[in-house]
Amino acid sequence: MGNVRFRPLSARDLDEAPAWFGEIELREDGWRDADTRSSVAVDDSGAVVAAGVIWTSRAHGDRYWIDMVVDPRLRRRGIGRAMLGHLAGQRARGIPFMTRGYVDSERVTFAFACGARTIQIVPPARVRTTRAEVLRPHGAVVAASRVPFAQVLGAHADMYEWIHRGWSPVGPGFAAVVNEGLLDDLDLDASALALDDEGRVRAIAAVYLDAEPPVVCAETTRPDEPEGERMVEGCLRHSLAVLADRGVTNVDLDGHVSDPHLIPNWARLAPAGEWFLLVEIPV
Repeated sequence: MGNVRFRPLSARDLDEAPAWFGEIELREDGWRDADTRSSVAVDDSGAVVAAGVIWTSRAHGDRYWIDMVVDPRLRRRGIGRAMLGHLAGQRARGIPFMTRGYVDSERVTFAFACGARTIQIVPPARVRTTRAEVLRPHGAVVAASRVPFAQVLGAHADMYEWIHRGWSPVGPGFAAVVNEGLLDDLDLDASALALDDEGRVRAIAAVYLDAEPPVVCAETTRPDEPEGERMVEGCLRHSLAVLADRGVTNVDLDGHVSDPHLIPNWARLAPAGEWFLLVEIPV
């Protein structure tokens, strides 16, 4: 590997960044708080040979996300492992690292080489909107635009909290974070809610327009919903059908294999693409 030393990543490093910095998103060291750290590795000549960053999610905080990049000419020489060890020492709290990527991605391959374990799996996500026809409608489903927006926000936060509870619990104030910007990002006509007789939201399919193609996330608002699978099915049918009528060809489903009411419907939609992993790296 040769000798490398580490120092905080500065604004100047970003201004003078080599092209390979663009493989990951980097920010100046300490850009938010003590849980947001970034470093560069330099060789004996002072040239930057690697960069790395760690941060905590504003909604969770149970693990540090980590991302690193090494000069392509110098990879597989131990610099990445050295950066991993350095960033471990920069943590303000003794919580593990995590990263994510497609099954065969370089990032995930490196994580497994460092002893990572899988904590969540996302199956192939790309779905044709014409697949709405394989799903059944449900009489309790309405467009989210027909319900007060505050109720939509509450259902969105409730869904998010419980589907992450078993593997990445949310932290205080998470609702404000996961609902941030939804007024602009959420398509309320394509998004769907399943309501009970008293007007309470029991399931939701949220359609986000801040990506191409649109992203759809669907589940119940609580884990113990007896009709959950059917309600999620009806919500998904509404969302896909509305988008198909507009000429939208594809969507990406956003969810996990542990989402009990979503995943059976996901399977029926015959999605295409690659499997995606979230992994925890021991420190």
